[in-house]
Amino acid sequence: MNQMNLFEPAKLAGVLMNNRILRAATDEGMADANGNPTERLIKLYENLAKGGVGGMITGYMGISKEGESQMPGMVMIDSDERIMPLSKVVERVHQLNTPIVAQIAHCGRNGVAGKRFLVNKISEETIQKVIEDFTAATVRAYKAGYDAVELHLAHGYFLSEMVSPHTNKRKDKWGGTTDNRMRIVKEIMMRIRKELPNYPIFVKINGSEDYKDGIHEEELVRMGKILEEIGVRAIEVSCGIDWKAMGPSKGTVPTDMILSKYPGISTLPSPLKAIMKPILPKMMKETEATKKYNVPAAKKLKENVQIPVIVVGGIHDLADVESTILEDGIDFVSMSRPLILEPGLVNKFKKQKAQKAKCLSCNYCLIGLYNDSLRCYYGKCPKQ
Repeated sequence: MNQMNLFEPAKLAGVLMNNRILRAATDEGMADANGNPTERLIKLYENLAKGGVGGMITGYMGISKEGESQMPGMVMIDSDERIMPLSKVVERVHQLNTPIVAQIAHCGRNGVAGKRFLVNKISEETIQKVIEDFTAATVRAYKAGYDAVELHLAHGYFLSEMVSPHTNKRKDKWGGTTDNRMRIVKEIMMRIRKELPNYPIFVKINGSEDYKDGIHEEELVRMGKILEEIGVRAIEVSCGIDWKAMGPSKGTVPTDMILSKYPGISTLPSPLKAIMKPILPKMMKETEATKKYNVPAAKKLKENVQIPVIVVGGIHDLADVESTILEDGIDFVSMSRPLILEPGLVNKFKKQKAQKAKCLSCNYCLIGLYNDSLRCYYGKCPKQ
């Protein structure tokens, strides 16, 4: 593969992407009060399409009311009434000749359900409902015209906690061995394949977790082989299970933003905030904005599966894209934070107008989503 291939059309599980740089799923917080997409969200997608992304993966969409995020503005795909408004999103993106993948998720204990969705305590009946909800949401995405669906198995949400040995300590058929922990994904895929035999299903999964008993490379390979066997068509590798390491987003702990905007902290007295300011980075295990931090895990996975592998995380510059694809052998890269500030970044790369993204990995955007919608809260964000 030579450099020119990076910006040429390439198939991903049968979906023709415009190039090998994708927009990674990013929580936009731009649904209306009923959970339907807004014109502002559509314009954000249009800006990304015009900006040259090879294809885009939506921010996570909720498969059920109990699976909804605590963050405001989550797009929902929990009933057939959602198909029509979602189809309008797809139509507008397709008019710009850009593929769009629907990421679907259940937020589990990190969503509105909270402690009612602890993976080690929920019932068989609840698990079966989640399986049914993922299946139904996938069918709705297909009917709305999305080119594929990505199941969210990462970042500490419900399926992430079910498949991780760190969080899943169940003693029944849903826990213990890798096969048991992956059983819920197998069941979801089996149900989907009965409804939609050939529809492309991707997954996003943690390649590493900041716990000794979490997912690491050997476990990732075992899980990847299972995903390939059950009909998953592509795997996106991310990381992160909680805020101890800034979740999936390596980089600066946004201390000032937390003190001014984070719920429960922003209203504290100023003297207490002054005490907290030097402590927060230590509590949250600040990490440097490491480049390509998920590539080692993704490379190991790629060496052991035949299906395409996508990687996200710390890939901000053209040199990172080139080395990840041309040297490390990963099929596609996906970007989140760099495209918040620069939706036209891929075109800048393609036209040699930029070599590096402006994003500093300050992570202010992560905190901004607790009260507002997606934008860069540190640099200058283009109007959407």
